[in-house]
Amino acid sequence: MGEAVAAFLRERGRDEFERLYRVINGIIGEFDPAPGDPLRDLAAIADLRLFVTTTPDRVLAQALDEVRFRGRPATREIRFSPSQSTSEQARNAQPAAPADTVVLSLFGQAASTPQYAIHEEDQLEWLHALLSDTASLPDWLAYPLKHQPMLFVGCEVPDWLGRILLRMESTTRLSLESKQFFFVRPSTAGEAPLSNFFATYCRKTQVQQLQMEPAAFVAELRKRWEGQSASTRRLPVDVIGPPASNAPTIFISYMREDADAARRLSDAISRLGGDVWLDERRLRAGDVWEQDILTAIRKSVRLFVPVVSANTEREEEGYVFREWDEAADRSRSIPRRRFIVPVIVDRDYAGDPSRYRQIPDVFRRLQFGRAPAGDPDAQLLTTLTSEIRAMRRAEVVA
Repeated sequence: MGEAVAAFLRERGRDEFERLYRVINGIIGEFDPAPGDPLRDLAAIADLRLFVTTTPDRVLAQALDEVRFRGRPATREIRFSPSQSTSEQARNAQPAAPADTVVLSLFGQAASTPQYAIHEEDQLEWLHALLSDTASLPDWLAYPLKHQPMLFVGCEVPDWLGRILLRMESTTRLSLESKQFFFVRPSTAGEAPLSNFFATYCRKTQVQQLQMEPAAFVAELRKRWEGQSASTRRLPVDVIGPPASNAPTIFISYMREDADAARRLSDAISRLGGDVWLDERRLRAGDVWEQDILTAIRKSVRLFVPVVSANTEREEEGYVFREWDEAADRSRSIPRRRFIVPVIVDRDYAGDPSRYRQIPDVFRRLQFGRAPAGDPDAQLLTTLTSEIRAMRRAEVVA
């Protein structure tokens, strides 16, 4: 589309420029393209929850609705624009639930007004708005884009745009970044300058490029994902009850007042590939499930993550303290590997864990992780990633 618009402008000038947005919007609405097999294959991979599209149509969201929700419009769509209305900004600011499927239209969605990008200068303005803080993505959405591994499939972006996008989605210089990026492009794609840039300035383990038809790659990805056994496939974050007994587990212990932060933390760990046990039955009493949890902490949980906050200081008693005591007791018999990773979710935490007086003494000798409102910082993500990889290695050896 960008090349066609550029050719139009070179031939006719900018006199009819504003009309192009209405024309392109009308064409998209008239043809109303149906999702193809590649998008359906991508939508079928349920572990993928956050998608970013650089095109102005809604075909990806339609594919997700059809495959995952039997045609119901359940996919959450976020449209970014430098001139978003206040009401749309407010709607976008509401965090997604852990199990939600989200599509971010980075350059907007087709409309009769210039609310979406139709050429390279538009794209430049969109990125300038992000870089200059004229407009911004919601915090809950910006965080995973900066910290989680990313897969780029069939993105035909200009060399300059690819470099800027890569840097915007990193927390440090690309030559120092440890986050992983995966690019899948057809062998005919003419992106040699971008490839050379990656090879020169990025670590090989950070940016991996595959010359393969995107449609064939997505079909193979779906095939391999569906071929996984239920015990090795990453569990949904909203599962109630423990994962399969033969899988390594990460148990999040929290008070009901910290439920939202715990869910965000669970989502972040799941995106790293961890098998999370976030048990929401604590919201109602029940002796049977309480014993199930305590037994798991004593015997089968591989990593215990207590959520620490001002809320845990206000309460003098609660079931969460029994979980902490069980974990502290078990940790004494696990001297050679990490078992407990305390995580502080208070936004105003300044690095001094002594303010939390109700945590077991065993916890005080450990390094505390930080996840304001449930969003892990870079150091905690590194720790969790290391532990998850250790679990996977142990699983292979076993």
